[in-house]
Parts: sequence; structure tokens; C-alpha cells
Amino acid sequence: MEHPTASARKRLSKADRKRQLLDVAKAMLEADGADDLTLAGLAERAGVSKPIAYDHFGSRSGLLIALLEDTSQYYETDAEAKLSAAPETIPAISQIVATAYVHCAIAAGPAVTTLAAAAEADSEARLSGRALQTRHADSFARAFATVLDDDQPRLKLLFRGLVAASNAICDDRTQNKITSEAAIEMLHHLLVTSLTPFAKKTVQ
Repeated sequence: MEHPTASARKRLSKADRKRQLLDVAKAMLEADGADDLTLAGLAERAGVSKPIAYDHFGSRSGLLIALLEDTSQYYETDAEAKLSAAPETIPAISQIVATAYVHCAIAAGPAVTTLAAAAEADSEARLSGRALQTRHADSFARAFATVLDDDQPRLKLLFRGLVAASNAICDDRTQNKITSEAAIEMLHHLLVTSLTPFAKKTVQ
């Protein structure tokens, strides 16, 4: 195990310290899995006192929830910025959503699969993880709102399924089973074929 560096021990702002702790936690997940991810272990690896780790996350569940939130932020900022200028067609919107979602998985790194399993095994983090899936489904729905007929009950269920399928594709990408290009192409195809039957008549 590496000894903490001087840069890890120096005084940081609260936001920068949280960023550092999240990055160290991701590295621990990638290197060692989830079993040894505790706040005490995180503090030791990051070169800070245990109270600092507890102040940021409160508990191991809080750490897992913070990691889940962190993995979702890239998608939301990347996709929403591009969607505002996107052509109002299902293929064009699907390309933006697919690309942003896969790039989010790449940014999260291989730890995301381990994180998902650890969160599912933790009662508090499991609720947060499912809430994030619902948030992603709502985000998908907003992205396609201008090109789909208003059929809320069926579309809500469909978007939940598409998020689950998107996560499975991204898991394959982060485990290097497929390339980024293949993952984007698969997700784009899935979105287009699933959503075209719900297209407004005015949408090509």
C-alpha cells in the first residue's frame, strides 16, 4: 500500500478534500474491491484523520451514496448542454444520449461495476441507487419529450427499462468487453428502435 503523499496531507478546501476522498475511494474499489472500503481505510489511504472522512460522508453508506452521485454528474452536464441545440429527431437525440451515457461510464471507470454491487448490498445506498436510476429515466424522458407522443404510463416504464439496458451496455464497456464505439452504436440502436414507435407524426 502506498504511503500518503505530501500533497494528500496538505490543507485543502472542503470541496477539494471531498473530491480527493472520492478519487481515492474509486481507486480503492478498482484495486481492492468493495469489502475493504471503509471510512477508516479511506482516511488511512488518503492520509487524513478518520474524523475528516466521517465529517464528509458520515458512514460507509454515505460514502457509497456520494460515489453513486458522483458517477451520474458527468452524464447530466454533458448531455443536457448538447441537447439544447440538437435537431428534434429521435436518431439525433439518441446519438447525444448514447454518447454522453457511455462517456459517463468511461469517466466513472472500472470501479462503477463494483460500486453498483456494493450499493445494492447496502440498504441505504440501494435506495439511493434506485433513485438515481429513476432520475436517469426522467432525464431520458426529458431528452426525448419534444419528439414523442405523450403516453406517460408506457413511456415511463420503457425509459426505466432503457436505463437498465444502458447500464448493462456500459458495464461491458468498463470491463473492456466491447469498445466505446460499439457501446455507443448498440445504445443508439436500442434507443432508436425502442422509441420510434412512440414518435410524433410530425417527427421524421
